[in-house]
Amino acid sequence: MPLSLRSRATGVAAGVLALALSLTACGGDDSDSGSGGATRDVVDATGATVKVPVHPKRVVTLTETDLDSALALGVQPVGVTNGRFAKDVPGYLKAKLTGQYKVVGDLNTPVLEKVAEVKPDLILAGFLPDKKVIDQLKKITPATVLSTKMTEDWKATLTRIADVLNVPDKGKAVIADYDKRVADAKGEFGDKAGKKISIVRWNATGPSYMLKDAFSSLVVRDLGFERPQGQLTPAGFSPSDALSLENLKVLDGDYMMLGTLNPDAAAALKEAEKIAAFKDLPVVRAGHVINVDGAIWTSRGGPAAAATVIDDVEKGLAK
Repeated sequence: MPLSLRSRATGVAAGVLALALSLTACGGDDSDSGSGGATRDVVDATGATVKVPVHPKRVVTLTETDLDSALALGVQPVGVTNGRFAKDVPGYLKAKLTGQYKVVGDLNTPVLEKVAEVKPDLILAGFLPDKKVIDQLKKITPATVLSTKMTEDWKATLTRIADVLNVPDKGKAVIADYDKRVADAKGEFGDKAGKKISIVRWNATGPSYMLKDAFSSLVVRDLGFERPQGQLTPAGFSPSDALSLENLKVLDGDYMMLGTLNPDAAAALKEAEKIAAFKDLPVVRAGHVINVDGAIWTSRGGPAAAATVIDDVEKGLAK
């Protein structure tokens, strides 16, 4: 647990709970506060049963996958978190936020009193790992749902969130639209179909590649592309460890999708072309390095992020 959150949670826990209770008590009708009205049982990502409103009206999302999915399902959250290593909501989703909302903290580190202030009747908490924080959120609203498993693809998470929001048919429609988009894109690749696509995150400490079951890796797989052999092991849902200069050859492929997450990494990327081992990679010499948004390609997302991955592959390979 980050030090800042630990100190906040311990130092103001009593105040947070008092605020949460006061907001619940005087926040208007029961449909807004979540203190009354019809509820239903859903099963969260851990297998636990949680009571949630039949028609949630004040939803808070704590991860980019929750936000992406909620927006795709027609829900405008009242509380959101900043994107990964960012000081604002994920850029590719901001224009889709058309309702009034409050930023309630950073990814996986919500500020409890800010969450309480928006009077949620449902919190989509992603894969929040800290049980103490989860317990505090449940005191704000018992309808706090761990919506994501680290070991599943975005479609499984979307389906669960659609069930929690009581819009399962919308969830099926979103996935059907994605499947059609994939099928249409596959028809455009011609002799480039099946090529090996390297997916790279350039960090300030050095490059890493996305493991084979990571978010963008699964979308690329759906499109019918392979990954370089060196990027197939170990399997997993996150980036590899940073590579040494001696191991940069594992980044090679027919094409490279290369993204960063923060200004330091962007500065490091500018230095990449000065590194002989990088500059000498066949994919670099061929001019097949395609710059992409690392917040989408090297993180976790939902249907909007998946659509962007497809767009990037189409545009990049068309060049």
